[in-house]
Amino acid sequence: MTAWSGLFYIANLQPTDTVFVSAASGAVGSAACQIAKLHGCTVIGSVGSDKKASFLKEMGIDAVINYKSEANLSDALAAVAPQGIDVYFDNVGGVHLEAALDNMNNFGRITACGMISNYNDAEPQSGPKNLIKLIGKKLKMQGFIVTDHWEHYSEFAQQMGKWIAEGKIKWEETVFEGLDKAPDAFIGLFEGKNTGKMLVKL
Repeated sequence: MTAWSGLFYIANLQPTDTVFVSAASGAVGSAACQIAKLHGCTVIGSVGSDKKASFLKEMGIDAVINYKSEANLSDALAAVAPQGIDVYFDNVGGVHLEAALDNMNNFGRITACGMISNYNDAEPQSGPKNLIKLIGKKLKMQGFIVTDHWEHYSEFAQQMGKWIAEGKIKWEETVFEGLDKAPDAFIGLFEGKNTGKMLVKL
C-alpha cells in the first residue's frame, strides 16, 4: 500500500509518465515498479546487484541500473531515460536524489518514501548539492507515511487484489530462520541483502 499510495496520492501518477524508483528490488520499490508499469508508465529501477537487476527485468521493467557498477549515477540515468523523468519514487536519498533532480522534467513530482542511505550516518550529511533545481524545474517534492492514507485502503485492496488474482504482481521474500537471526536480518536491510520483503521466520 505504501507504493500504491505514494504513486497515486502523492505523485498523481499518469500513464504517460517516466518513473524512476530507487531501491527498486525491495518490498516497496518492486511494488512501485510493477504498479507504475500496470498504469502504462515507462519505469526505470535502481538496484545494487546484477541479481536484483535480473529480478526486475523478469518483471518487465523497462530499464534497470546497478548503481554500484556506475561511475556516475546521474549520467547512467540520463542514458536510459533521455526523455527525462516525470516521477521519482525515492527510497534512498543521497546520490539517488541528486541524480533524479538532474534528470527531472519540468513540473516533475518526487515522492519521498525513505532515505535509507542516510539512516546510519554518524554526522548529518549536507543536503543535495543540486536542490536548487527544484525551483528552475518547478518540481514538487513531498514526503509521506502510509498510515496517512488508511481511508483509501478498500480502494487499494480491491485494485491490488485484482492484479494479484490475475497474476500481474510478482514478489520475492528474503527469509532468515530463527529469532536469533533477527539482528542479521535487520542489519541486512541497510546492506541491501534483501530482495523483496525481509522476514524472520520463528
